[in-house]
Amino acid sequence: MELRVEPLQGRLPSVLRRAVAIGNFDGVHLGHRRLLEACIAVGERLHLCPTALTFDPHPASVVSDRGAPPRIQTAASRRRALGALGIQELATLRFDPETARLPPGAFVEEALLLRLEAGAVVVGQGFRFGAARAGDVAALRDLSAGRFEVVEVPSLEDRAGRVSSSRVREALRAADLATAERLIGRPYEVEGTVIHGDARGRTIGFPTANLDVDGMSALAPGVYAADGLLPGEIEPRRAAVNFGARPTFDGVASRFEAHFPGWSGDLYGQGLRVRLLERIRPEQRFASPAELVARIAEDVRSALDLGARPWPR
Repeated sequence: MELRVEPLQGRLPSVLRRAVAIGNFDGVHLGHRRLLEACIAVGERLHLCPTALTFDPHPASVVSDRGAPPRIQTAASRRRALGALGIQELATLRFDPETARLPPGAFVEEALLLRLEAGAVVVGQGFRFGAARAGDVAALRDLSAGRFEVVEVPSLEDRAGRVSSSRVREALRAADLATAERLIGRPYEVEGTVIHGDARGRTIGFPTANLDVDGMSALAPGVYAADGLLPGEIEPRRAAVNFGARPTFDGVASRFEAHFPGWSGDLYGQGLRVRLLERIRPEQRFASPAELVARIAEDVRSALDLGARPWPR
């Protein structure tokens, strides 16, 4: 069993035993927040380190014929969101066929007790675990055998139903950033490391920072107005972001490219945070590079014309 634990608060926690919240936590939406806040509360009550336990890759990529759902956020975005809530550690369990075959009892003994030293385990309503999803909350309580406390957190619902990662994905796929923001409780943010691209943007007069989005793919392709926080700066800069395969140049893989009007510099290898504000237009193919350049100029003006937005810290 491969399980790694990393601190989220910049230091190792002083408490050795843990309160463990279990979930994929993709998007860290308001439903996740309810569960994570319960984990923090029980950690304070029992003097345990609040820890989020998640899985990599998504379990559906191993056990489902349909594969894993599109990822909402990058690993860096998830770490930041978890840490901002007060979670002190992120534990990541490598989910492979061997892990998928673990019976519920083995998962409890090996992952929760032996590796994480859990003093409390916090799960969502209807939680299932173990091979073939054979374990439920009742089984978890039986397996705890007084060795750790089990807390089941009710699902969060609004008028449209349960707040879930699936609903966040639906909103992002429709480029409905307002709904996505309402479900996650903060602006939709993408964070990653700036990597080398093909420098095509520079050659056509619109240099971009090409962000490693770590497999994030739930967002609808298109051009977005955004605010970005550059390394070493405390105030955001307006950006025009393109997410997609760049069909004018016969691209295949999706890229996340941010252009900051009026700014120049070297960001390669540095971390960059970008908060999307509105989609300006969907992805489209242009007849020529010249036509594309003219439209990009319009996109940049549209991004700059958008009113200032507060940058939540």
